[in-house]
Amino acid sequence: MKHAISLSHLNLPVTDLERSMDFYVRKLGFHYVRHLRPGKVILEVGGFDFFLEEGGEGFGHPRFHFGFETTTDGVHEFARLIEDRGISQVVGPQPTGRAELYVTPDGLRTVFYFADPDGHIIEVYSHIGVDVGYVDPAYAAQMA
Repeated sequence: MKHAISLSHLNLPVTDLERSMDFYVRKLGFHYVRHLRPGKVILEVGGFDFFLEEGGEGFGHPRFHFGFETTTDGVHEFARLIEDRGISQVVGPQPTGRAELYVTPDGLRTVFYFADPDGHIIEVYSHIGVDVGYVDPAYAAQMA
């Protein structure tokens, strides 16, 4: 591409806009920016536009989630924040199969999951590290 691009927002479908705004603004500390139209608002978190759009039920895929990266101390602080605000952790893909703050055996990654009022899974994690995952050379060559 000739022109640089960047990911600028996420548009999250919700069933009750006021309930979701209360959750994201009052409980998690996102910032209200403006209403785009009735049933759709822009919030901001960490320089990223986060849209909430009211519209029906039955959306999403069970593996869909979004995550916030922070430091290890930041993960612990965020876990205390949601606990203080009455938000429960949920089971994520960590190998224990429990809703808990999980630290990888090598100590490089700390993570936990919780859900918004519509059941969207939110991950809070520390740096993944360079040793996680792999690059498939054949696939990388095809995509070049």
